[in-house]
Amino acid sequence: MRVNVVISGYGTVGKEFVRLVFEKASYIKEMYGIELVFTGIIGSTVNLYNDKGLHIKELLTYGTGSHVLEKYTKHYPLDKSEKFPFGTVLIESTPTNLQTGEPGRTYIETAIENHMDVVAISKGALVNAWKEIKEKAKLANVRICYNGATAAALPTLDIGQFSLAGCQIENIEGILNGTTNYILTKMYEEDVTFQEALHQAQHKGIAETNPSLDVSGMDSACKLLLLANSLLQAECSLNCISIKGIEDVTKQDIEKAKEQGKSLKLIATAYKDHSGNLKLEVCPREIEKGHPLAHVNGTEKGITFHTDTMGKVTSTGGASSPRGAAAAALKDLINLYRKDV
Repeated sequence: MRVNVVISGYGTVGKEFVRLVFEKASYIKEMYGIELVFTGIIGSTVNLYNDKGLHIKELLTYGTGSHVLEKYTKHYPLDKSEKFPFGTVLIESTPTNLQTGEPGRTYIETAIENHMDVVAISKGALVNAWKEIKEKAKLANVRICYNGATAAALPTLDIGQFSLAGCQIENIEGILNGTTNYILTKMYEEDVTFQEALHQAQHKGIAETNPSLDVSGMDSACKLLLLANSLLQAECSLNCISIKGIEDVTKQDIEKAKEQGKSLKLIATAYKDHSGNLKLEVCPREIEKGHPLAHVNGTEKGITFHTDTMGKVTSTGGASSPRGAAAAALKDLINLYRKDV
């Protein structure tokens, strides 16, 4: 089966996705019977389209960003397009915009209107317009997958949707951000301050120059929101979540946790209170050493589902990297079109 792939956003993650598909194309065709062909790329200043397939091998020798796409069109001018490049599926990997969800929202809605399936890596559009996008997809009879938006390579959403089918999920607890987990691990293991641990993370390329989305807890909150709306039949927004980041965690807080034989982690939680109301929280929490997430350290992430029939189910690990996010999107893409299950 041939699948024409269009990708919006050609930054670090977008290019890594293209590279991953290029490397694994033969394996994917042999293993799953799917021929993945890149027919379009949407950049901020230029679009590429070729219904026979773009020259990906050459494109990968360049860098990232729209200027790279402009460079490509100098060699292949006929691949330059003024229109939205249509295909079988859109991979949405533009930078996350939590204020408006743009330009990802427009790309997703345009794809849906043209009966394309969607694999979202970026969180912005889904966080901002969850209900509207899901309703449009339902009306158009297309599918949206977004495992890469809920914790990159860590399996989260697919566990809840498939492995726990038939269960009532009573509680979700997760370490959903690798950067904050790295910082807290450094503070715990090396007795350093938050700022010292943050500088280490930035020096190693783990934390962004502006790390506010991570350390404020907002990235974890966005992921929790998508999980709750998907798995707990919620229709929440970010305003529904109590969010506290790790900026104010002190050496004294770490020492207190150590003295009590506990770990200190940034935990994202979804649960129902005694009245049956759904509560969503992100905050630093002391957890017992016997907790399944207590030993999730460094940049690794983890999630625990508390269920009525299967007990506690935990998944940990998963690369916190552009390749990890790209791999999650590739997983979604394969699962959309595979015929072996």
